[in-house]
Amino acid sequence: MVCKLVKSLIFGLSITAMPACIGQPVAGDAALSGVVSDGMHPRPPFDFTDADSEFLEEVQRGAFNFLWNEIDETTGMVLDRTGVDFISVAGVGYQLGAICVADIRGWITSEQARERTLLILKSLHGNPENRPNGVFYHFLEPGTAGPSGGAYEQVASTIDSAILFSGMLTASAYFGGEIAALADEMVAEANWHSYIDPDHVRPYEREFISLGWEKPEDSEAEFVDGLLPYTWADAADEQRLTAFIAMCSPVESNRAGHESYYKLRRTLGDVPDEGSVVWFPWSGALFTSFFAHLWIDYAAMEADDPSEFGIEHRVGVDWWENSRRIVQLHRQRATDPERPFKGFGEHVWGLSACDGEHGYLVPGHFPELSESQSGRPDFDHLTVRAKDDWRDGSVAPYTAGCAIMFEPDAAIAALRNYRAIADSTTGLWADPAGGGYGFADSFRLNDAGQVEWVAGDRVAIDAGPMLIAIENARTGMVWKIFGSHPFVQAAQGRLSLDPTR
Repeated sequence: MVCKLVKSLIFGLSITAMPACIGQPVAGDAALSGVVSDGMHPRPPFDFTDADSEFLEEVQRGAFNFLWNEIDETTGMVLDRTGVDFISVAGVGYQLGAICVADIRGWITSEQARERTLLILKSLHGNPENRPNGVFYHFLEPGTAGPSGGAYEQVASTIDSAILFSGMLTASAYFGGEIAALADEMVAEANWHSYIDPDHVRPYEREFISLGWEKPEDSEAEFVDGLLPYTWADAADEQRLTAFIAMCSPVESNRAGHESYYKLRRTLGDVPDEGSVVWFPWSGALFTSFFAHLWIDYAAMEADDPSEFGIEHRVGVDWWENSRRIVQLHRQRATDPERPFKGFGEHVWGLSACDGEHGYLVPGHFPELSESQSGRPDFDHLTVRAKDDWRDGSVAPYTAGCAIMFEPDAAIAALRNYRAIADSTTGLWADPAGGGYGFADSFRLNDAGQVEWVAGDRVAIDAGPMLIAIENARTGMVWKIFGSHPFVQAAQGRLSLDPTR
């Protein structure tokens, strides 16, 4: 069975294979400059006006109201979305980070923050059936924190666990004490090495982490038989975050090697007026350029250097600059005269995973494939061209909300525009001061710029990133807390990713 986890990466993308002559090894690979900042763009945290700070906090507070109130009372964990009875562990990861922000900002008391965090961690820790070899199932059951027995597949997900562990490490560093003991134990026991299967994947994926594990029907089967035959092989944000967290364990035998991070393929593309980018040809959703940035302070790091680890055909990349350029790509496409949805424009932009009128969507934009690639196709880079996929034209406010880490002025202008649109639209905004959840998950405009549909649900993995991204843009708070954890600092040292500030 190809699980929903895999479908979310490949569903509906329009890909054209490249001719065999394109993407072959090129002469002078060392001349490929990679992605390097020109130093002209300010980096977060940014200075915002009082009015902008007040508005951003209102947006954050709405997202937090959802993460705080839409919970399973027994475990304290946020539900995957409004109106469902299951939990996504990635949503819980964002919830844990958001609780730290809420405590500092005084939205809840420190006692409430510590009590809720402890309940969540005790619930997760208390049911060992929820984490095969230490990696958590994607979806959990309310009440028991065990694997969900509902309509969703029972797959232990490496990316969703990486997000959960990121939230755990943040809570550990912030609260200390019993919370730290529980969180650190669960992070340490995750056996990432067991999620690497060199024998049942394609030759160029042998050192990469599997997307997940599904329990084999044969109860006598080996653990390796349940690993999905798909790996995190390209250097987008989900892949880098998973590989980074897999380097955090204090247990050496559980850690993945640096190859799982630095050998990730770096396919080069071109963004008009911006320059080269490393891009993910299987999804042009903007979240593939900001999920890792929610936790790892790439803005404080210079371009990395895979050659330091003896890895060839991987250009150095300033990952903050790389994401900034991809945000600009999304803004460019939104004002393209040939765009299929005329409701997009200067202050309506950004495609990412969100609710659509008829279900969850993963739309996206893609850069042009660069004619110069280093190394061998498949092993070192991909050789496909991808077409923009607008889906039904839905706009998710969290997309611009997260892009605030890279283009703050454009992001605030978009969010303020969405807020202005909401003044005449039922359901697009619910006042946080009255306990409302702020922006709806998504909406769609007609060609005249009028709202013709608004999502009915709020979604944890959309609201959580927006809250954390805005906080990092304002203060860098989550970066500082996450980055202060000894496990994180050790992983940064192993990968030579030490911040310069």
